[in-house]
Amino acid sequence: MVRIIVVGGSAAGMAAAAKAKRSGSDVNVVVLEKGRYVSYASCGIPYYISGFISDFNKLLYYPLEYFRRKRGIDVRVRCEAVKIDRSAKTITAVDLDSGREIEFEYDKLILATGASALKPSIDGVDLDGIYTVRDLEDMLKLIEGIRKASRIAIVGLSYTGLEIAEALIRIGKRVLAFTRSDHVIHDMDPDFTEILKRYISSYGVELHINEPVEEFEGSDRVSKVITSKSTYDVDAVVLSVGVKPNVELAKNAGLEIGVTGGIKVDEYLRTSDRDIYSVGDNTESIHIVTRKPYYSPTAPIANKMGRIAGENAVKGDVKIFPGVLGSSIVKFFDLEIGRVGLSYEEALRYGFNATYVDIKHHTRSHYYPGCR
Repeated sequence: MVRIIVVGGSAAGMAAAAKAKRSGSDVNVVVLEKGRYVSYASCGIPYYISGFISDFNKLLYYPLEYFRRKRGIDVRVRCEAVKIDRSAKTITAVDLDSGREIEFEYDKLILATGASALKPSIDGVDLDGIYTVRDLEDMLKLIEGIRKASRIAIVGLSYTGLEIAEALIRIGKRVLAFTRSDHVIHDMDPDFTEILKRYISSYGVELHINEPVEEFEGSDRVSKVITSKSTYDVDAVVLSVGVKPNVELAKNAGLEIGVTGGIKVDEYLRTSDRDIYSVGDNTESIHIVTRKPYYSPTAPIANKMGRIAGENAVKGDVKIFPGVLGSSIVKFFDLEIGRVGLSYEEALRYGFNATYVDIKHHTRSHYYPGCR
């Protein structure tokens, strides 16, 4: 029997577990997830906050028991992996409800520990009323914490931050958004972000560009945002300044970390230990255009990585992960904006002799209602 342990139960982890189970007739798969939920639609979080999705269960692809009974996968929630012993091929986990330590033996280990929301190192960042939104438990805390809030600041307008801004507007909140640069979304070219700025402002968002936040104030709960230019009264804050890969478990086990901060893997998604794979938001990729290390924490990539590593762990490295193109798309009300490959600025930074062309066209045929 092949014993496979998967650490992490989100997109990459559950894709790996399910594929591993399907790839062999004599495979035992255990998933260790420190949270309460597995296999959920994190991209749907803003739409649950706004009430557009009203049923919490719709955010869950499958109930927990589905994996246990239908797929034969031993999923352990509230179970945090804390130590890997590579020589003994064991992993130690802690049951977070009882405090009991459990040791698991593995033949192959798949790390899908994901990423954590970044928190800027500024005074007051740990005050109550300051939230990050990375998983379902974060989402539930935010919803409860902003019930009585009227003015909410968003610090950093990443893809998620933009979608959270829309959600807050839809439930009647006044939104203030702060960025430390002149870009709304850092990896978009200026032409796109200028359109986005105008559009965001048209929906009543108080947009503060090139205005880094320097401090949060409040007695127990945050009440003021202090920037390089002024002080603003707020009832809550949402931090959306990016994510960092969760690599502590891998680093403590002596696995190699890449230049982007993610776990370094080869084309088969193996780490520096041939019996340990890494997938998802904790993992460094290769950009298909530049052939250089790249970090792209998105759900589609995590799913693809998970399926490939799950099969390779059972069958012996039969599939290659080709790399990423940095594809992403975001919607703000009825404006949709996306990218693939390199932006113009990135192309120049990587040494390409790049140029660009602006093309303006309708999104619908001239005869179709709404063409503009």
